[in-house]
Amino acid sequence: MASRRSNSRSTATPRWHRRLLSASGGMWQWSRTRTGRTTWTAVGVLALLLATVAVIPTLSRRVERPVDQVEVRFSSLPGWAGPSLLDHVTSLAESRLNGTTLARGDLQAVHQDLLDSGFFEVVSQVRRSGTDEITVDATLVTPMAKVRDRHGTALIDTAGNLMPPGCGVSGDVHVVTITNPRYSRPTRPRQTWTGGDVAAAIRVLKQISGAAWIDQVEAIDLTKYAASGSLVLVTDNGSRIVWGSAPGAEKAMESLQEWKIERLDELHRLSGRIDQYHSGEIDITDASVVIKR
Repeated sequence: MASRRSNSRSTATPRWHRRLLSASGGMWQWSRTRTGRTTWTAVGVLALLLATVAVIPTLSRRVERPVDQVEVRFSSLPGWAGPSLLDHVTSLAESRLNGTTLARGDLQAVHQDLLDSGFFEVVSQVRRSGTDEITVDATLVTPMAKVRDRHGTALIDTAGNLMPPGCGVSGDVHVVTITNPRYSRPTRPRQTWTGGDVAAAIRVLKQISGAAWIDQVEAIDLTKYAASGSLVLVTDNGSRIVWGSAPGAEKAMESLQEWKIERLDELHRLSGRIDQYHSGEIDITDASVVIKR
């Protein structure tokens, strides 16, 4: 009898095991119900979210690692922009970005720096175009002329505003120099050069800048403007062509701007030179005749 009791105990399934099997079967049956499937789906989504949250900081640390040396590119620059100007605006952006993570705030700071520099009419976008590369879409302020005063030579734009120091044009681009202005240059870039004489010279330049002979005009001299309102074109041959009044401000019996340009066109057609190699003065202000002195 003792032996049969011992065999009965050894072959009987433990109570805890029977409960586990019963629970597992119940779980399996429950999992196949609509409620069970919905619950397991929710658990899976939650697990995926937790895994993503755990991985994102690691990925973020990789992306936001500071960049020691940033390369700045400008998507399009005009042909007149000289190397010194390009170097200046590039270094301005690089100095702000080197050692940063190139995050959105860094790019916004560069955007504002470029606008404040006075070199640009518009800065459309500053964007990350590579791991350590930034591309800038912007429009440079266009130079109209140089102005030479007692402090040296400076560039002005089409509105007569002083351009920032460091602006330079390519050596093969012709820029007319306005000489002997009555008033000194503005104290800060992007301010208008005071004086009707400089404004008058700009008005003349806007009329003749597209002429075939513009490269022969070396300067516009303002010496006589205060006394008579007259401007003088100085050629690269040293000749002085008396233009007279600014466009739209001609005196009685004075040639209009259209006639003056036609006369210079004709002189250029006849000899290839608007001064016809004359080393003295050529007066084109008379409505009926060109006078050489």
